[in-house]
Amino acid sequence: MRQYFWLFMSFLTIFLIVYGGSHLYVFARLIHPLKLTGFTSLLVKLLFITLCLSFPLLHFVTRGQNGPLVEAINYISSVWMGLIVYLLLATVGFDLVRLALKLSGNKALQNPRLFTSLVSGIALAVTIYGLAEATSIGITRLTVKMPKLPENLAGTTIAQISDVHMGLIIQGKKLDNIVTLTNNLDPDLIFITGDLVDEQALHMEELVEPLRRLKSKYGVFACTGNHEYFAGIEKAEAFIERSGVRLLRNRWIEVAGGLQIVGRDDPVSTRVIGENVPPLSEIMKGIDPKKPVILLYHTPVTTMDELQRLGVNLQLSGHTHKGQLWPFLYIVKRIFAMPYGLFKSGDTTVYVNRGTGTWGPPVRVGAPPEITFITLEKN
Repeated sequence: MRQYFWLFMSFLTIFLIVYGGSHLYVFARLIHPLKLTGFTSLLVKLLFITLCLSFPLLHFVTRGQNGPLVEAINYISSVWMGLIVYLLLATVGFDLVRLALKLSGNKALQNPRLFTSLVSGIALAVTIYGLAEATSIGITRLTVKMPKLPENLAGTTIAQISDVHMGLIIQGKKLDNIVTLTNNLDPDLIFITGDLVDEQALHMEELVEPLRRLKSKYGVFACTGNHEYFAGIEKAEAFIERSGVRLLRNRWIEVAGGLQIVGRDDPVSTRVIGENVPPLSEIMKGIDPKKPVILLYHTPVTTMDELQRLGVNLQLSGHTHKGQLWPFLYIVKRIFAMPYGLFKSGDTTVYVNRGTGTWGPPVRVGAPPEITFITLEKN
């Protein structure tokens, strides 16, 4: 726990420096040049400070609180987080354009009010678009061929949801929509590949009932994600089990008389609770090599070589959100060899889901949410 404390404090410090610095830059470039005075100046400064502090205070200091007021503050501060990203990007971008124009003797964009209006309008338009994209959950349909698939299981269907982040944002109608879309696919199996809950969800018992409505022929199964550990793994596990979802923690089961499903804990377990995740080879002891293997593993850090060597036919992951907000996609691609989408090598397939919900801002730009619908066929 001491290790997790220092990890958390390091993250919080970096977050506050980056987030606070972004606000300072945007204020200095968009608000200060307007030369506001009196009550208007004071009001704008207080508003900026409040919006800057509301998200970190709500999520890192008053953790686990809920209720209508908290939900309203959380929504406003979360949307603002998305908006400040695009205010920063637009400000930096137009600052560079304005500098280039100035050096060439062109005085365009030198008017502070015009500059602030232009940048703010673009950032606001992108954020509004992102709010709409985040609610438009698409169905990604795939066919995966498995050479070891029994003939009677050909045509078996799987619905994968990931990174729902149930809590203050993903609840009520949004959660009902995810459940309805999934059930409408009439899948034989439902897999949830981590980050089902955020900490606030553990204090919201009303979120259990919608999950209980998830229906499939052979059941609903999940693996842990990093946010289950941030929320408290024991509480998260109990919450998930009450929801009728079977959480596979470093173990495997056989379903449908031929599919071997492996669930592996997220690697953040080591840093948060000091519990090393067993090697995949150890978790898979007793697996029948003549039957197909599906691995549920939240963070896509395995390699194709390891998966092929151990006989894993399909790995389903999430975690990356495809960056969630453009241009973070390019950072994700630098970190992960399999950042999002479909990857194949020999008899092994990996699919990294873009996420069904959101974390932080309820905004997605260039990374629409999805439910993956997979049909298994014999090769």
